[in-house]
Amino acid sequence: MGFIIWASSAVRRPMFEDLDFPPYPALDKSKLRTTAVCAADPSASSSHGRSGGPAPKADLMQVMLEAQPQALFLLDAAGLILEVGGAWETLTGLKPDEVRGRPLLEWLRYDRAHYPAALRRGQGVLEDAELLTRHSCHVVRVVWAERGPMIAGSLEALKVSAQHTFDLSERLNHTERALDDAIHLLGVSQDAWQAEHIRRIVDFAQRLAGAAGLGPSEVRAVRWGAALHDIGKARVPQEILHKPGPLNALEYEVILQHPLWGVQVLAELPFLPAQTVDAVRHHHERWDGHGYPLGLREEAIPLVARIMAIVDVFDALTSVRPYKPAWPYQDAVEHLIRESGRQFDPELTQLFVCGVLGFSHLLPRFEAQQ
Repeated sequence: MGFIIWASSAVRRPMFEDLDFPPYPALDKSKLRTTAVCAADPSASSSHGRSGGPAPKADLMQVMLEAQPQALFLLDAAGLILEVGGAWETLTGLKPDEVRGRPLLEWLRYDRAHYPAALRRGQGVLEDAELLTRHSCHVVRVVWAERGPMIAGSLEALKVSAQHTFDLSERLNHTERALDDAIHLLGVSQDAWQAEHIRRIVDFAQRLAGAAGLGPSEVRAVRWGAALHDIGKARVPQEILHKPGPLNALEYEVILQHPLWGVQVLAELPFLPAQTVDAVRHHHERWDGHGYPLGLREEAIPLVARIMAIVDVFDALTSVRPYKPAWPYQDAVEHLIRESGRQFDPELTQLFVCGVLGFSHLLPRFEAQQ
C-alpha cells in the first residue's frame, strides 16, 4: 500500500424514646474499490497472473493486508472510507461493503477539542478513541498518515489504559464528592443545630459501618442515610421541633410520621441506594420490636437502620437540646449498655462502645449480658 501501520406501629415510651424531639454524499462503490487497489499497487492491472506463474502482486498485497492484526482503513480527503482490510471485520463487526463510501467518524468518538484535525490531514495517533458499533464499544488506538490525496491508517483494540482508568476514577470521585456535598446540604437545610448533629452522626455512622466490615458502597449508603435520616422533619412544625417541654399526644403523633415523610421526600431522588432509604425509614425501630414506624424487631430491621439508631441516640444524649443539657460521654455510654438487646442491636452496640468510642475496658459489661 505504500504505507506502514504501527500496532498498538407506635408504642408510647418513656423519656428519651425519641431524643431528637420532645450526513455525507454517496459515492460509486465499484469505482472506490478500483481506485483503492490501484492506489495500493499501480501494477495491479499488469499481466503477471499466467497459469503456473508467480501470483500477481495485487494478490500478494491482499494476502498481506488480510494477515494484519489491526483493522486497516483508507480514506479520501473528505474522510470517507475507500477501502478497509486486515482485521477490520473482526474488530468492528462491519462488512467492507457496509462501510465503503461512509465517514469513518460515524463510528469513532474522541476529544475533538484536542484533535480538531484528526484523520483529516497530516499524521498522528489517538490513544483512547471509542469505536461504537451496533454490537459493542471498544477503546481503540488510531494511527493515521497522509498518503497523497488519501489518509491511510489502522485501528487497534486496546485494554483500557492506566491513565484512562485513573481519569475515569477521578471523574467518579469528583462526582461522588459533589453528591456527598449536595446530600449533606439537603440534610442540614433545616437549621444550624441540625447541621452540627448531622456532621457528628455522619462521622459516627461511617466509622461504625467500617468497623462492622461493610464495603465502600455500603459505607457510602450509611453516610448518606446519616445525612438524610431526619429529612422528614421538614414537614414537622417548628413549634413542635423546638418545644422545650413534654409533647402532648397529638404532637407526638406528628413526630411519629417523620420517617415516612422522609421517605416520601427521597422518592424524588431515585439514584439513592435502597440502604439509604432504609436508614431514613427505620432508624427509630427497636431491637425488641417496640419502635416505629413498622415495629420491626431484631435482624428484620435493616443493618443500616440499626447503625443509625445507635449513633443517633448517642449524639442526642451528648448534645444540648431545648428540653435537656448534654450528658457526659460516660453517662451516654451507660445508657447504650443498659439498652443493648432492648433498644439496640447488642453486637453493634458493643462494637460502637468498645471499638469506635474506645471504651474497651467495658467489654466485660457486654459479655455479662450475653
